[in-house]
Amino acid sequence: MPQKTTAENTFMDFQKRAMAPFMEFNEMAIRSFERAARHGYETAGEALEFSLSQARAVLAAKDPQQLATKQAELATQFLNRQAERSNDWLKLAAETQAEAGKWAQAANDELTAAARKSA
Repeated sequence: MPQKTTAENTFMDFQKRAMAPFMEFNEMAIRSFERAARHGYETAGEALEFSLSQARAVLAAKDPQQLATKQAELATQFLNRQAERSNDWLKLAAETQAEAGKWAQAANDELTAAARKSA
């Protein structure tokens, strides 16, 4: 088995260092996408649950006034949950933005240090 030369080892180390920020960014993007997808899935589930509750209310109502009261109650609960979900979306966006900012700053610091070292 041939031995790697020092130049090959140096080149491989350089490639690993050069790709590290991109790998970190990729991991961050995947984490954010997964969180957003889970949140969307939960939101869709709540919408489906709301529509099923509305259908059950139609079947269980004895008069139009009872139906209207129940539908208003269900709509209020659903809107309150969706307001919470909106706040969760904003929190998710802020956390992702902060994480991306930290990544960009770290990548910039590393690039600046490498440029100063080579100069």
